Amino acid sequence: MHKHIPIRRPRTARISYRAGLFAVPVLVIAALAHRAGLISDIELLPVMAFGFALGIAAFVAGLIALVSLWEKGGVGWSAAVRGVVYGGIALVPLAFGLYGLVTYPKLADISTDIENPPVLVDYDRPEPDKADRQLQREAYSDLVPRRFRVMPEELHTAARQVLERNGWPITSEIPPDLRDVPSRIQAEVRTLLFGFTDYLAVRIEPDPFGARLDVRSASLVGEHDLGANAERIRMFQEELDAVLLEAFGALEPVSEDEEAPPPPPELPLLSEVPYEERIGPPPPPSAKPVPGAEELDGEEQIDPLEELPEDLREIYVDEPAEG
Repeated sequence: MHKHIPIRRPRTARISYRAGLFAVPVLVIAALAHRAGLISDIELLPVMAFGFALGIAAFVAGLIALVSLWEKGGVGWSAAVRGVVYGGIALVPLAFGLYGLVTYPKLADISTDIENPPVLVDYDRPEPDKADRQLQREAYSDLVPRRFRVMPEELHTAARQVLERNGWPITSEIPPDLRDVPSRIQAEVRTLLFGFTDYLAVRIEPDPFGARLDVRSASLVGEHDLGANAERIRMFQEELDAVLLEAFGALEPVSEDEEAPPPPPELPLLSEVPYEERIGPPPPPSAKPVPGAEELDGEEQIDPLEELPEDLREIYVDEPAEG
């Protein structure tokens, strides 16, 4: 009679493989459904949490199975390795998110003009408070308003071109038709992996040098943008510089402390005496002023027509009205 030695199969290897087999599809399907508009931002969050939980289970169970197989032997190496790989793939977005949480400040609304940010249409989240504004100054000191030596309408066209190149749909726009009203463009931006909705607003105002640009990027979901809004503003500014370089060549930059050029001096008056006092009241119709007549002081005035020849005098005599 032969003895059959049971083959050792760690249960954690099977758990790792099955959890990893579902983790990646859950996250991929959730991202595609969200981008297609089948689920909202809020509905996407629990699905993401479930997918990440499966990834963690697959990764941890796979490591436990590999250690057990190394120490005690058995079968299930393939399942354990696959579970670790699938779980690791599912956890890549989570790892980037954790890195952003640790690296970047807890902000979800970034603007180059901290005190007076561009207006966002259909944005019902509260404006950044004093603490958030100070936190942005410390974390993103490079994000400041920029001035360009181009006309506001030219800068507006260039900014619109940047949005169109990135495929960001424009949801609101105030064209640069009114001189006293700043132009503005607002676009809807989707995050790279899961397609969360963010808003990007561009405001362009007249400036003594040409035009001033302010950019604002804000997230609609969450209290932490993982640094995405600041990076988006930097990317927009870089692409705008490239568009302006194509259109106008190398523009001389405007430094932050550069003062505006003085206005042109006013032309001096030819005379300090008002026009009415110098010229006097206009003459009545069909009457021609006689030079020096104001000096006669009541004396008999000479009709200048009497000194003209007969053939020329009739040119200056008014014809009697008919009827």
